[in-house]
Amino acid sequence: MSITTTTTTGDVPSFPVTQLTAKDITIQGRHFVDPHGRILSLRGANISGSSKVPSNKPKIHDHAQVTYVNRPFPLEEADEHWKRLKSWGLTFLRITVTWDAVEHEGQGIYDQEYLDYLRKLLQSMEKYGLVAYVAIHQDVWSRYSGGSGAPGWTLCAAGFDLSNDGDNLALSGAAFLDGIKGGRLSGERGLWPTGYQKLAAASMNTLFWGGETFAPSLTVSSIASDGKKKKVNIQNYLQDAFLSMFGKLVEAVGDVESVMGFELMNEPHPGYIGLSSIHEWNYNTDLHLGTFPSPLQSFSMGSGHPTSGVPVYTRTFPFPTKISSYTTANPEGVSAWNKHSCPWEKEGVWRWSQAKSSAIALQEDYFTKNRKGEKIDFYNDFYFPFVQKWEQVLNQHQSSKATSNGKQKEVMRMVETIPNEYCPTWDEDKRPSNMVYTPHWYDLNALFKKQFGNMTVNVQGLSRGMFILKALYFGANGAKLNYAKQIKNLVLEARLKLGAVPVVIGECGVPMDLNNEHALKTGDWKWQERMMDSLISAMESANVGFNLWTYNPANRDDIGDDWNAENFSWYSDYNRSLALKKAENSEDFDAGGRLLDVIVRPYAVATAGTPLSSSYDSEAGLFTHRYTSSLRITTDSPSIEEVTEIFLPSRVYKRINEVSFSASIGGKLLFDLSKQRAFVWFEDPNYQVDLGPRINFGEKTRTRRVDIWVKGKSIKNDSYSIPQIISILLFVVVAILGVRYAQEIEWNKEENALKHHRTPDRSWFKA
Repeated sequence: MSITTTTTTGDVPSFPVTQLTAKDITIQGRHFVDPHGRILSLRGANISGSSKVPSNKPKIHDHAQVTYVNRPFPLEEADEHWKRLKSWGLTFLRITVTWDAVEHEGQGIYDQEYLDYLRKLLQSMEKYGLVAYVAIHQDVWSRYSGGSGAPGWTLCAAGFDLSNDGDNLALSGAAFLDGIKGGRLSGERGLWPTGYQKLAAASMNTLFWGGETFAPSLTVSSIASDGKKKKVNIQNYLQDAFLSMFGKLVEAVGDVESVMGFELMNEPHPGYIGLSSIHEWNYNTDLHLGTFPSPLQSFSMGSGHPTSGVPVYTRTFPFPTKISSYTTANPEGVSAWNKHSCPWEKEGVWRWSQAKSSAIALQEDYFTKNRKGEKIDFYNDFYFPFVQKWEQVLNQHQSSKATSNGKQKEVMRMVETIPNEYCPTWDEDKRPSNMVYTPHWYDLNALFKKQFGNMTVNVQGLSRGMFILKALYFGANGAKLNYAKQIKNLVLEARLKLGAVPVVIGECGVPMDLNNEHALKTGDWKWQERMMDSLISAMESANVGFNLWTYNPANRDDIGDDWNAENFSWYSDYNRSLALKKAENSEDFDAGGRLLDVIVRPYAVATAGTPLSSSYDSEAGLFTHRYTSSLRITTDSPSIEEVTEIFLPSRVYKRINEVSFSASIGGKLLFDLSKQRAFVWFEDPNYQVDLGPRINFGEKTRTRRVDIWVKGKSIKNDSYSIPQIISILLFVVVAILGVRYAQEIEWNKEENALKHHRTPDRSWFKA
């Protein structure tokens, strides 16, 4: 392909910088498109991890008194944060809102002060060309069961006891609460995800999605439309309350210019639904760590019975964890239930045997079938129907809403599944209109171990039976290949299942406290930078937008994001204050930021054609963008529809005489570094002229390529030192030996599982 480095001369055209507003972004197939028909690349951040934590943080039993006003930050500070994100090219924001923030005081009682604050916050970003979607966030169901999300009264409605600052939930093993009470968490810091498999969160998720199916006897008093009290199933009570809250949220902010859509629920979890046996959780999908009771053992513990034989898992290799011991859990005999009544015992799933002094399973596979005994599927039978109910609420509350200029927005509906999982089969008639699929992806191995180095692991492959040695990648390039493979698989599965639907990675991020907090102690962010670069490069290679987790100004080195010992924020006001004490320029937006050499990177804001691939090498400052566009056989100044707009961060591309570039034949580039932009268009030769036998005179589009880099920068080789090579060889040897050990564990697990299904003499196995 011929290359030219010609820039514009003579009469220099000028082009406007894209200023995003929600009303100007539409969906065409799998792309977001601007009013000029150009394909947008949307990338930005999650705002913010602090929004999972109330600003006053009262005791758990005082859950009705919380407030989330000033989360993620006070209104008077908003302009500075929006300017900073704009300067970094992060203009597509996922705004974290919890159900608890809107409706904490009680069912049907909405916090108008918070909704007013949220509206003003979203309005404040309009003048900066930022767009947002509002996401209802949850982890482990609720703050009051060890995560974030639903109000405390939802757990009370189901019968859980939140008194004594949640002590009864914690002592009975129904929830892990240490991580949400604030401050620095000591001991094992990776326990909070196991809360999904503990009694409180697992029960609440099951009741929310499938209470009518699995707990038909559990009813709650509710106020009907005529003002009279009536008894309704817990599922209807919870879902109706959630949808009413969502309607209130849409009424409050749905017409704000910056709001392009809403997300139903962060990382929806099925609870017990689909679990094949109440004797165990799935080791391949559910994190086994710490004291980890089976569902049946959780039922027993939650009902106030000291329960023996509960396994305790510790970290190990080659499997992430193994059983290190067994313990008697809930020795005090504390009940998690207000009236000492477990709904699963009431439904006949299990019972307590006084004679055996233990819990007895009565319906081992109870959560796999509906009331007719038919096999169920979480997505088809519970999640998809609820998505349709949610869309009706959006349609109802949005139909009368228009933006201030009178133009109706194309409100987008963001939906997702369990993190890192492949997209399920999703029939078109069950999808919401204007759907955007927003899955989440994290390096689960790095998150679990809080370690990142010269070796990464394809956890996605391992969970699907990949041979362990094939799942190992080495070096910086290996990490990029590993992440690219996993994210491409995630995106490809979505493309196959959904067809022409936009895909955005709604959450992905890097812990700041990796490798025993080495970077926090030394200021050396090498490994976090490598991990973040691999992550963003993978999403660029898959041609998808993304929201990095997280931009949290309230982050501090000593307490991280102040929620379950997480520390993901690559910016903090505290670190900014420290940096400004040493800086000469107090207006430097970069002060307080981390990993900016790889986060703040060039990208095609709007492509006049169809993007094929983008890549960025931070060492060389080399940006490459490939796309197809229509032939343009003219030397006239291009219209905006014909111009590709590229973000060029000034921290990389400082002066025009330091910037080099190349483009496909006919390429023209116009730089405006003061606005952090390059504009690209093409003047194709007239094909009536003989250009050689390889020219197809009938083609209407051409493949374009643009390269922009910084003079004098060079690409570093991904080489290894002798100690690193020896370490890798030793690891491979250990891994091979570990394969046999791993197989032995699998055989032992199978042996234990079969105890529930065979006679002691193994007569089932005899010929």
